[in-house]
Order: sequence, then C-alpha cells, then structure tokens
Amino acid sequence: MYNSLKNFIRKSYALKLCIAFFCIFTTKSSFAQSKFLDQYQQELSQIESFLNNIKDLNCKFIQNSNGSVVEGKFYLSRNKNSSGKMRVEYLAEPKVLIVVNGTILSYYDVELDEISKLSTNTTPASFLTRPNISFSAKDVEITNITKNNNEIKVSVMKKNRKEAGEFSLIFKLDPFEFIKMEVKNDLEQIISIQLKNIDFQSKLSDKLFILKNSNNE
Repeated sequence: MYNSLKNFIRKSYALKLCIAFFCIFTTKSSFAQSKFLDQYQQELSQIESFLNNIKDLNCKFIQNSNGSVVEGKFYLSRNKNSSGKMRVEYLAEPKVLIVVNGTILSYYDVELDEISKLSTNTTPASFLTRPNISFSAKDVEITNITKNNNEIKVSVMKKNRKEAGEFSLIFKLDPFEFIKMEVKNDLEQIISIQLKNIDFQSKLSDKLFILKNSNNE
C-alpha cells in the first residue's frame, strides 16, 4: 500500500514537471498579428535568424514557478530538414528526464524506471524544434511583444492548438543573447526558465534524445 501511494505521488510530481515546462494551458486573447509583424519586423527577423542558425545548444536552467525552484539541464538539437530534438533533465528528486523527438514527447521517471508519452501537439515549447522557425507562419500567432532598452520578449501560441498554451522567448539586446523562456497558465501564473552558460559549440549525441528503460521500452 505504501509503495503504491509513493509511486502515485512520484508519477504526479513527474507529470507536474512536464506540464510546468511544456503543457501550460491558456485562454488569453491576443493582439492583431499584423501589428506585431509590422512594428517589430527587424527584431523578429533577428530572432528568427538566431534560432534557425542553432544546430546544437546545451545549458543549465533554473525553473521558477510560484517560488518553487528546480534546476536542470537543457539540450536542443535543430535540423533545417526535419523536426529538431529537445531534452530536459531535472536535477531535483525524483529525477525526471523529458525528451521531444519528432511528434512524441516522452518523460522518464529514473527511479521508477517508467516512461510515459504525449503528443508534441500539446507542447508550446515544441516551437523551438520546427525545421523553420517563423513568426509569420500560418499556424503561429504572436500574442504579445514587449521591449525595453535591455530585453525583448516575444509570446506566441499555435493558432490551431491554442489550448496547448502560450510560450514566450526572452532575449537580451546588447549583446544579443537567449536568456529565458516562459509559459503562462489561465490564472496568469508564470513559469520562468532562466538559461545559464549556454554552449553552442559542443556537438550533441543522438543518444541524448532516445529514452529507454531497463526493459528497452
């Protein structure tokens, strides 16, 4: 009985981590798409170029949600000819790995040795793994852009899957750096993912984006 309850709690915790990073739902209405595309054309082009030129990225991150802080490692591998791949390693106990590979998001509870899978259609962060990142794509809607002397923040959602959530990218302007991602739920609660020590040079192994438990499932 105790072990069953413990396993249930661990699964719930793992799913919450997955939801916090990838699957936040929102119903907030957006501003006119054309307004942002016209007003921030230069900035959006710079961000698109930056993201599309990423081949391999790895870094540490600090995730903050309502004062709850979790640290981890983030990996992104992009390919202009096919969907990219993403890996998130949470360092807190219980340890959880999340991988986006193609159309599948998998999360792995290391101690329980269990893997669960979801469709990437439910993941706003999968915006980063599309072969060509474009803010004017037919299925992308810009919900907001804010800019000051130091930073620019661009928030988007998928037009055909608005229930998948709003996803924001934050860049430092001088020098230009990718510094943070955010998701927001329907209660206006913000989950922020601060990126630290980004490495664009190290080649990432394809093995990072394949999850297998002890039964090779």
